Amino acid sequence: MSFNPALLIPLQILFESYAQNEALEVISLATTDGFPVHTFTSTNHGLEEDSLSAAASTLHSVSNAVSQQILRKNFKVAFIEAQQGNVAFVDLSIDGSSYVLVMSANETLNIASLRLLITRLAAEVVKLSPTTAAASA
Repeated sequence: MSFNPALLIPLQILFESYAQNEALEVISLATTDGFPVHTFTSTNHGLEEDSLSAAASTLHSVSNAVSQQILRKNFKVAFIEAQQGNVAFVDLSIDGSSYVLVMSANETLNIASLRLLITRLAAEVVKLSPTTAAASA
């Protein structure tokens, strides 16, 4: 599965616009099989893109398995609440391929605000692809 290279620059611009929110520490898009597409990290946040993508892929698989077992539905959003921040994971389909969008924020951004931001970003990422945007219209 490969991300359309023509969408990479618009994706970077989109991530940078969301990164203006100082509470956000990480914004990342990865394939569900663990390969990074693009990652933004704040300057004070050391993180390996490959490790994050692998972790996001694993959580995507586990979340989907749990959702299938309990709800008989695919998962949409998963959260991890920590003492000093939160992480949200969203399942995305772009041009027929599956991705996982990750956003983490420090404790100054509550989980409801994080959900709102990642949901908005997910919709904008999907709209970057003319094929996917046309199919969802």
